Amino acid sequence: MRRLISTGHLWRGLMVGSVLAFLLMGCGSDPVPVSPLQPLKSPLPLNVKWKVSLGHPLDPALVGDVLYLANESGELSALDAKSGNNLWSVKTKENFSAGVGSGNDLLFLGTRKGEVLAYSLKGELRWRSQLSSELSVPPHATDGVVVARTLDGHIVGLDAVDGKRRWLVARPMPALVLRGAGGIVTSRGAAFVGQPGGRLLAIDMGTGNVGWEAAVSLPKGATELERVSDVLGNPLLGEADVCAASYQGKTACFDANKGTPLWAHETATVGGIASSGNKVYVSDEKGVVTAFNRMSGTVAWREESLQGRHISAPGATEDYVVVGDIEGMVHFLSRVDGSVSGRIKTDGEPITQQPLALGGNLILVQTRDGKLFALTP
Repeated sequence: MRRLISTGHLWRGLMVGSVLAFLLMGCGSDPVPVSPLQPLKSPLPLNVKWKVSLGHPLDPALVGDVLYLANESGELSALDAKSGNNLWSVKTKENFSAGVGSGNDLLFLGTRKGEVLAYSLKGELRWRSQLSSELSVPPHATDGVVVARTLDGHIVGLDAVDGKRRWLVARPMPALVLRGAGGIVTSRGAAFVGQPGGRLLAIDMGTGNVGWEAAVSLPKGATELERVSDVLGNPLLGEADVCAASYQGKTACFDANKGTPLWAHETATVGGIASSGNKVYVSDEKGVVTAFNRMSGTVAWREESLQGRHISAPGATEDYVVVGDIEGMVHFLSRVDGSVSGRIKTDGEPITQQPLALGGNLILVQTRDGKLFALTP
């Protein structure tokens, strides 16, 4: 088995962008076994509305109808999300390490040197701020404060005008963490931050005070790998609740104001969770997609026909739940009952990142080869 642990920093991390990524490594040269697909009786016609090739792309950001993209080589660009037309593109000399974050009419990126860079919505550099270590998740901002999380366990609040530090929250890091785990959502004067070790924090944006800290799951097992229980993807903030999922742990929802648990289910998730309407959607490591009723936590439906396909985390459009798989197939599931309505092939490369809804039923998927496809019925 290939080494999964990096020891070149103060932290040790699984060098993967998602949990599925290290499944794809396999053992030696043996191929990963994949279950065959069953034919669909009346497949939904699907189309590629537009596609681009970026090369080692990071997580994009959607602001209004504009999609902002970056790659590890320092390219930053803006596309019209509906047509795919390029609006602008700049080549920087940076080595970006985290995807694109947004807020306060700015874009934010992290670098391998541990800097936060703020750009205008036209790609002009506004400021840079040095943090204690590398960033692996996109910073986000609201109410004039940018929130960033570093790999050494620091959560930092920066002034959105000049990048100066306003507050710092430090948390101990587990011995082993998933690189890129734990996202940030900022809204209503609070930052909700997913953490390694299965923790979820609510932080006051103005002061940096921790309003509450809750356990999505608790580490368990005899080895460090068995005890990895990092929160995956961005927390989902609703009107009165916030939901999150952890690797080898649980999917859970909490009261957004108090942090008290509302419900939880044991799930071995493969990435972030998605929501639409009154449901929360989860993909697990077996390839099962489950919809939970958001208010009660009861199971609304479970789709098991994609087991053994090594699927991605789900994305949600107006009418469909969308997942990709290890062979580059994209599957559109009915939001009503989870049945597979249609599927379409991309470039044959694994889809490991969570699909991003672009409005209506248009959704963006990204393959391991660095190609991005905007798909629609």
